[in-house]
Amino acid sequence: MAKQIGIAMVGCGQIAEAHFKAVQAVTGARLIWCVDMIATQAQTAAERYGAPYFGTDYNEVLASTEVEAVVLCLPHDLHLPFSVQASEAGKHVLVEKPMALNEIEAQEMVAAADRAGTQLSVGQSTRFMPTFQEAKKVMVSGRIGKVLNVIHQRLFMIEQVSTDWRRSQAACGGLYLPLFGSHDVDAILWLLNDQPSRVWGAVRACGKATDGDSDGFIGLEFADGKIGSLAFSVQSKHVKTETVFVGDTATLAIRRDKLFLDEDELEISVKENSFVLQMRQFVDALLAGGPTPTQGREVLRVMRTLDLVRQASETGTQMVF
Repeated sequence: MAKQIGIAMVGCGQIAEAHFKAVQAVTGARLIWCVDMIATQAQTAAERYGAPYFGTDYNEVLASTEVEAVVLCLPHDLHLPFSVQASEAGKHVLVEKPMALNEIEAQEMVAAADRAGTQLSVGQSTRFMPTFQEAKKVMVSGRIGKVLNVIHQRLFMIEQVSTDWRRSQAACGGLYLPLFGSHDVDAILWLLNDQPSRVWGAVRACGKATDGDSDGFIGLEFADGKIGSLAFSVQSKHVKTETVFVGDTATLAIRRDKLFLDEDELEISVKENSFVLQMRQFVDALLAGGPTPTQGREVLRVMRTLDLVRQASETGTQMVF
């Protein structure tokens, strides 16, 4: 039988469902453990997805010689301690976004993995969406020329959050910035293969679902002169998500499940579900000896950007990256 990577799902709530299905779809992955603070939730997940073990004790998972990697689907304030503990136990980590509550915590996670010689990946699943995978090919090909401007808008309505912990600032760290901004900023920086030199912005908490950031904008300036802007609202009855890359020869626009070069719609050759592709690349890298995709060290630039947006909003000044 071909080698498989033994995986433990840590946290069996809402987002874990996508990861469970991804593990099932990847032949190189085998689900070993389901662990959750709610015993019945862990048991139900184990029975549904075929894990031989389930329970509430994370230490049992880390002691298992069958488990080689953990997928952390937890409240954001638990990403740091659970990730560090996994690294120290010699386990590889795929942690859901946002990587942590802030850059300092994220740096501790990277340092722990480096000390242990284990892999640390972050579930920035937007990168793995078919449209963004195709957009990356276009960007790498140079078809739009030199990038001058990146314009992103995300508008929709959140009337209530799906879990209680997302209402807690201590556990969630906000609303748009951790839940959606971490995706939006990461996707843009990944497509540009760059990081900003200056960051500014303003965020406001005027939503009804939580007291976290609901509306605002983010400004990005890069060393080569290009600029970027992200405008967002989770209070909008008009729904729109679009990312536009303006180049000096062409414009690339990502609109939900469609991709346009100028006004021509491009064919999307990638068909695989984003979570399946993410899991496949994670597992394939482990089987090959690493490194895994979306490395924690790379995602530090996302965490720093989000931190600087908060600081810029509080101080009313631009922040040097």
